[in-house]
Amino acid sequence: MGIAGKILIVDDEQDALDNCRRILSRGPYDCLTECNSTRALDVIQRERPGLILTDLRMPDLDGIEVLAAAKRFDPSVQVVLLTAHATVQTAVTSMRYGAFDYITKPFTSTDLLQVARRAFGEDGGGVPTAAGAGEVAALRDQSRTGKRTGLSRVIGESPAMESVFSLIDKVAPTHSNVLVYGESGTGKELVARAIHDASLRADRPFIPVDCVSLPDTLLESELFGHEKGAFTGAHVSKPGLFEVAAGGTVFLDEVSGMSQTLQSRLLRVLQERQMRRVGGIRFLDVDVRVIAASNQDLEAACRRGEFREDLYYRLNVIPIVLPPLRRREGDIPMLAREFLRRFMKQQGSAPGVAPDLDPTATELLCGYAWPGNVRELQNVIERAAVLADGPLITAAHLPERLRQVVADEAVLGEAGSFKHAKQAAVTTFERSFLIDLLKRHDGHMGRAAREAGVDRKTIERMVKKHGLRERS
Repeated sequence: MGIAGKILIVDDEQDALDNCRRILSRGPYDCLTECNSTRALDVIQRERPGLILTDLRMPDLDGIEVLAAAKRFDPSVQVVLLTAHATVQTAVTSMRYGAFDYITKPFTSTDLLQVARRAFGEDGGGVPTAAGAGEVAALRDQSRTGKRTGLSRVIGESPAMESVFSLIDKVAPTHSNVLVYGESGTGKELVARAIHDASLRADRPFIPVDCVSLPDTLLESELFGHEKGAFTGAHVSKPGLFEVAAGGTVFLDEVSGMSQTLQSRLLRVLQERQMRRVGGIRFLDVDVRVIAASNQDLEAACRRGEFREDLYYRLNVIPIVLPPLRRREGDIPMLAREFLRRFMKQQGSAPGVAPDLDPTATELLCGYAWPGNVRELQNVIERAAVLADGPLITAAHLPERLRQVVADEAVLGEAGSFKHAKQAAVTTFERSFLIDLLKRHDGHMGRAAREAGVDRKTIERMVKKHGLRERS
């Protein structure tokens, strides 16, 4: 824990440092200054300040990076950002990383002294004043584009999604753990972020963790932290993400990929609200909300002995099932136009020119099954936006494989024969299986072939057959 009354000021402008130190020295504070943000990290570890005032824009590490590093060293330290370029995104980002507050330059001596008093609990118990909290909340609300508070970037009006939105609204204000089910690419992390943003923890960090992309030992260290000397290479102690997320939300993506050992450790966090660092002997209190996600049936995994049943019930307090895109009737055109608007804006499209899709392109998009779900739709629209000469997307801008699949399905629909229907089902399954297989191995066809138990050339032929060369 940082030392109360000790303040570190970080700014690459010496005049700003001198000014802040002069103002804060009027109070009962021990002020340290550092003009190099990289060296500031050493000062933080050595001096353990209770409050850090850091400029946002600096040549080495920026203020957000200093904030994140400081919270890793000491989750209890208070950090205030000083910025002349306050924006909605800056405010929301700083709050998500655990900033106590931010001050817009130029500021008065009263502003600086008041934020220091609040940070040390000398004025209002260490919480932002009503005016300050209101301003932060207003900025956060401005950054949300959804119809409901917290539903940022979650788009849809289909009955299936309306049920999801309703459940998010009900569960967000609670502290209950949530388990989000859905196929790959359906937007499970977006739903988790929406729950966090609409919760009482919205001012604290939201930390996503991919449970299948890291080896067990590294994932354990990331989640629970480690003590100095706990293993080879552990030269310093490091807090885990459960500590860094104090008061916030940890999102465990693809939680079914956790080993039995890690499942046991996670169960203790959920049951006892305590954890112990790797190599440590002291139990630490944990105050986080856990939102987990899986594209596997965890109940079935419990029956197979692959997932702890007691952990499953702890995680599955509130289940939310995300529908695949093919079952979201009416949402495809809305999503496609929103993705198109974003990509056209990134490319610097002329102001006042509204991008759109022509009826034929819209019909093709709605007729496709989208095995890759929303993520695949986003990829297709980005490709179309790059190829289009103007703001209008036509069928010619869509991938040939998509047009061919839709055409084949139309022919099969007219023919209605069992043979054709079976062939279409096999083709759809084969393509979906191949996409998932390659994703698991980062496109490495040799490793994919070994898992599937076939020759590499077979995978290469399948990739070519389904037009997935660019993915592999």
